[in-house]
Amino acid sequence: MKPVILGVLTGHGPLLPLLALATVAALIFLVTARLARQADTIAEHTGLGRLWVGTVLLAASTSLPEVLTNVNAGLLDEPDIGAGDLLGASLANMLILAVLDMAFARRRILHHVAIDHAQVGLLGILLAATVGTALVTGGWGRIGHVGFESVVILLVYLGGMALVYRSAVLGPVPLDGASPGRRDRAPARVAAAGFALGAAGLMLLTPLLVLTAEAISREAGLTATFVGTLLVGLTTSLPELAATVAAVRMGALDLAVGNVFGSVAFNMLVFVVLDAAYRPGPLLAAISRDHLPTVLLVIACLSLALMAIVSRARRSPGPVLIESVLIAVAYVLGAWLLLRTGS
Repeated sequence: MKPVILGVLTGHGPLLPLLALATVAALIFLVTARLARQADTIAEHTGLGRLWVGTVLLAASTSLPEVLTNVNAGLLDEPDIGAGDLLGASLANMLILAVLDMAFARRRILHHVAIDHAQVGLLGILLAATVGTALVTGGWGRIGHVGFESVVILLVYLGGMALVYRSAVLGPVPLDGASPGRRDRAPARVAAAGFALGAAGLMLLTPLLVLTAEAISREAGLTATFVGTLLVGLTTSLPELAATVAAVRMGALDLAVGNVFGSVAFNMLVFVVLDAAYRPGPLLAAISRDHLPTVLLVIACLSLALMAIVSRARRSPGPVLIESVLIAVAYVLGAWLLLRTGS
């Protein structure tokens, strides 16, 4: 199927794959917006709260594109595209949060969410730092064909999420915590079924999205690092964009921020999946060191977002948070550097 689709999309210039990309992206926006509404209903009717549902359930479902993309990249011995996708998608997620914080300046998103998001942000920083350290050192040894660093990433993620659960679900209710259920809301069981259908829809649409991105890269003649980090990373972040926009418009700010932070942490976890799918050996010992600047930018953007969340008690926010502006600048800087070295 892949050769057939690529055969149709390539050889005629970039216009056709761009139109195909726009069509699939529009469908993903529709599906994911519905997914966010179902997630909000689940948060209200189960008592799990928007922070936990956004961080785990919604983040995992909107990150399905990264899982599928990286399994394919690992099996096809294209580790740089897979790693670039994970890091590029994480950076794109932070850009989404920054742009929305600026676009909805009156809501001051990062100043009105639960402080517990700081735990998820710190988890993302720790996971990204683990990836970066293993990348610099060439790996920490192996267990079979899988790097030992992948085991560390898995354990850190599970331990971090356990702490978040204890704090967010068993602890105090978040600032924009679940509001009382509305009469026109579907019951939790129906919402869960709708959520599962939406996630299945994303799994069907994602391969088409990645194929259109690959077709564009072939027509433009770009390198694997550039394609993975920017082109594939951006396209596979469309579900997060749609879900986060929908959550903000509903006023579910904890759901929105939880989705972004949770997606970044989940993307780091997907490095374990990519490592398992990549048979020649440990992944982080094989990929290009050109990914290191992206890792550092992800850590910097997470740190800026955490500064905005934890500093709200010490100062009055302006119309636009400087941290959000700096996150956007960091993304543009990273894209410019990749464009210079990857085209």
